[in-house]
Amino acid sequence: MARRCVVTGKGTTAGNNVSHSHKKDRRIWKVNVITKKIFLEDENRWVRVKISTRALRTLRKKGLKNAIKDHGGDIKAIEPKKYIGVGSAAAAKVSSAK
Repeated sequence: MARRCVVTGKGTTAGNNVSHSHKKDRRIWKVNVITKKIFLEDENRWVRVKISTRALRTLRKKGLKNAIKDHGGDIKAIEPKKYIGVGSAAAAKVSSAK
């Protein structure tokens, strides 16, 4: 999975290392991203999100959903996962057993 913050959308950026003689070498800057479990009170469940440490401060102030809305992040990252085919496979086994 990419090193990207769910709230702010910050990701790895690229640029140049510039020496004293102005020689330029390519380099990358990685975002300080951690995986954090956060409790959503309105949905009464825990979610695991990848969040930058800078956005974690904002999260404590505003809450997860408001912080994501304000920064235009991906709200789908905190939605519950839907397992496709699990229910239909279980239903097929039950009907074949009868």
